[in-house]
Amino acid sequence: MTVTPGQQLALEKIAASLSTTVIGIDEVGMGCWAGPVTVAGVVVPKGWDAEGVEDSKALSPRQRKKAEGNIKAQVLSYAIFSASHEEVDRQGVGSTRDRLTEQVALQLLQPFPDALIVQDGEVPAVIGARPQNMVWLAKADVLVPAVSAASILAKVCRDEFMVAMSRLYPGYAFERNMGYGVPAHIEGLRKLGPCPIHRISYKPVKRFLVR
Repeated sequence: MTVTPGQQLALEKIAASLSTTVIGIDEVGMGCWAGPVTVAGVVVPKGWDAEGVEDSKALSPRQRKKAEGNIKAQVLSYAIFSASHEEVDRQGVGSTRDRLTEQVALQLLQPFPDALIVQDGEVPAVIGARPQNMVWLAKADVLVPAVSAASILAKVCRDEFMVAMSRLYPGYAFERNMGYGVPAHIEGLRKLGPCPIHRISYKPVKRFLVR
């Protein structure tokens, strides 16, 4: 991929950091109509890389599951937190993501207080660290292996939950769409209405509520 000037500056900041460890953080489920938001983080030595670790969206489910095992065996520590659809409805998806990110970061910083935190996208709050120890980088899940690893852990965790929910709430194809608003999911909503794990605060779901 082409690296933008802003991304290049962020990568240079990571390279120049005196921290010997990196915490990569990423989330999944922000745009879903059903199920939780999940945030994962890993702690790795600076410069760490591993075979098969790349952006979770570029991997098949089997490749992600294999990579998950490799990641958990290799990283110094990891943390995964999820918030339910009900929390998303009450607090908003952005606030929910920020709270989970803080939980992940603070847990991993306890044993590694000097770690450099790298997050995908832009998170406005400084979480548990001095500003100089944080980097917000668009496409970090592609450019930084620690964030790629976090994205894989988050996606495998959430996908497994949604597959389990597909057996409890059949008819929405959760096992294939993981709660995103694809045609099979919309057809399920049209026929069945929202199920107990739908985010009823989302407009595409709200229109199927019985009035």
